[in-house]
Amino acid sequence: MNTAKELKEYYHFQRMQQFEQPRSRVGEIGVHIPERVVDNAEMANLVKGPDRLKRSLPDIIARTTGNHNRVYAAEGTVPSDLAVAAIFDLVKRASLDINTVDTLIFASTDMDMMEPATANIVQERLGLKCVNSFDVSNACNSFLQAMNIGNSLIATGAARRVLICSGELGSVVCNREVADVKELRTKMGGLTLGDAGAALLLEPADNGIGLTEINLMTYGEHWRLCHVPEKEEWRQNGGAINPWFYLDMPALAKIARRYSLRYFQDYERIRRDHFGEKDFAASLDFFVPHQISRKLIEEVCLQDMKMPTDKVVITADIYGNTASTAIPLAMRRIMDKGELLLGSGAECFLYGAASGFGMGHIRLRF
Repeated sequence: MNTAKELKEYYHFQRMQQFEQPRSRVGEIGVHIPERVVDNAEMANLVKGPDRLKRSLPDIIARTTGNHNRVYAAEGTVPSDLAVAAIFDLVKRASLDINTVDTLIFASTDMDMMEPATANIVQERLGLKCVNSFDVSNACNSFLQAMNIGNSLIATGAARRVLICSGELGSVVCNREVADVKELRTKMGGLTLGDAGAALLLEPADNGIGLTEINLMTYGEHWRLCHVPEKEEWRQNGGAINPWFYLDMPALAKIARRYSLRYFQDYERIRRDHFGEKDFAASLDFFVPHQISRKLIEEVCLQDMKMPTDKVVITADIYGNTASTAIPLAMRRIMDKGELLLGSGAECFLYGAASGFGMGHIRLRF
């Protein structure tokens, strides 16, 4: 493992964890994707605004984001519903005895209620009597942060089987009251959100398969660019949260592109200087970024970094931005297509980006 001293010249990577021998590995991934697909035309019909704006909205969304669809859960669905459905999918795929799980982490931007932890609700629904269950919340990077925590617990012997799950309901915080084109600056992001559930099992690594790098960070000065609720004085009217998604998309996209480009350039130097990789993207089998929008991914990964198109996994135009579930959903999609196989040793780079502004990656041999 490289020390912080060895990496101090690399601005974003001074605390990167590197594991010559992985401590944990992905045992399986499960997902739940709601059946209702809302395309841009239907989204325009759902918007409350001038008819002229609504007629042009499908083209504006497609041109601005590259996204065409998002998936919505049925009315009355709560985050734990989506998480539990994803866990059931994982259990079926892995033939997992759920009672062998000793740690349960609910990692999401959404929650069933302020207290207790949604993980406790999921735990009861799974019939798990006594496990270490808790929530992790770090916007769209919640799932990667939970993988970081799960890896540490397994590495120290505090856990052996860590079940990470998430349930995201972006449809609930989407503000569809759009008075004019100017308001799209802060409301367009909500129109791209989708709903989904995801689950991932972490187990002790073997045969060199598993998580080899973890590097996650946040630049807190940018948190106002993307947040829920919109108002800072959120405990109003007896404690109700003002629940709509505020995203200054042009401003955050500019920051995300600039920071990400520097991040990848520095990382490329690290892999060249310390591992002899001439081109880190060429050494990967798959690059799986957070699915903010198809357009932003193409600009950063394909245009700026010249990554091979067939290695960059994009699902934002299919499912929408499903927040913390986006990366596991993208991985499950290429697994279902037979392109990514458990135990194959395929090199995967999971790149997170989140309001906050959070960023970073997990690299693993799958």
